[in-house]
Amino acid sequence: MAIVESKPIEGLSVYGVQQKDYTVKGTAHCDYIKAATAAMFQEAGAIEKETAAYAAVLEARQEKIDELGWALAVLVKARASMKSKNQKSGDLSQADADLLKASKIFDKYRRSANADLRLPVNGDNKVRRDDATSAQSAVQYEIDYETNEMQQDMVSLQSLVSKRDNAFSTVSSLVQKINSTASSLIGNLN
Repeated sequence: MAIVESKPIEGLSVYGVQQKDYTVKGTAHCDYIKAATAAMFQEAGAIEKETAAYAAVLEARQEKIDELGWALAVLVKARASMKSKNQKSGDLSQADADLLKASKIFDKYRRSANADLRLPVNGDNKVRRDDATSAQSAVQYEIDYETNEMQQDMVSLQSLVSKRDNAFSTVSSLVQKINSTASSLIGNLN
């Protein structure tokens, strides 16, 4: 929306200066109040769109953290099922179909910075101790990373929400002050 100041109007405004004629959204002859209101609502609308994009990012991060948290719980359960290193077959977890699901979640979120985020599951739905230990460290790192990123996004989102609220309160305050000043001028004329 463009606000274009055009020719002066004869007479004085409530501010004691020449009142201007504004064009807002192609509509000529808008007064200052309407022009300022339109500008503030435009700013608030633009910030609202950006806020929605941040909210979508936060929602995706939260979904990732939830999935990784579930996979971590499955992994911890598998590690707890392993016998001590001295016992026979202590190097493998008990069979668990959830290990395969956890492995797929790790594959889904693996990236170059966290290449250890993998969980090789054998045909019996078991995992080796070393693989489980490595995967647990990697998933804990990934959850911490995503949590930190989410906190930074939340700070940015809070800043945008404050700016949006400020835009709405500014226009409301401006209109209220102008109306109050106009009312007192009209009251003084009587």
